[in-house]
Amino acid sequence: MQKIAFILLISIIFFTNLFSQSINMPEFPKGTLTISQEGSILTIPIEIANTNELREFGLMYKEDIPEDYGMLFVFPTPGIRGFWMKNTFVELDIAFIDSSGTILDIQNMKPCEESPCPIYIIYTPFKYALEVKTGFFGRYGFAEGAKIEWSINE
Repeated sequence: MQKIAFILLISIIFFTNLFSQSINMPEFPKGTLTISQEGSILTIPIEIANTNELREFGLMYKEDIPEDYGMLFVFPTPGIRGFWMKNTFVELDIAFIDSSGTILDIQNMKPCEESPCPIYIIYTPFKYALEVKTGFFGRYGFAEGAKIEWSINE
């Protein structure tokens, strides 16, 4: 009987440790981003994904994000790249933005529920991508052609 109790205790400890391991969330630089179009202007807080590690991690494992918040992906040079929603639980809108800060395209991205995950892409080089909660651009009336400016907090 003591052996069974001991094995049960060890099993509980093992499985508790297995399932309670936390994910190492990276620290993202913070900043602000201003979007403007046809007289409408809005400034929101952002996190900035400006390294390979941060760009790869993005908004993974977030259960929710604020309505007026964004993550800005900053690439060293313009290029054609794809985004996917692996381990991302919040439906997002993504704006692909050129070097001058002009929004080229906005797409809706749904959480990936089966493999392989869809890839969200445009075949025009872009330098930035802004991810926000779904409906953000429509709520504020921003569309392709809107301009962004951003800064990093020091």
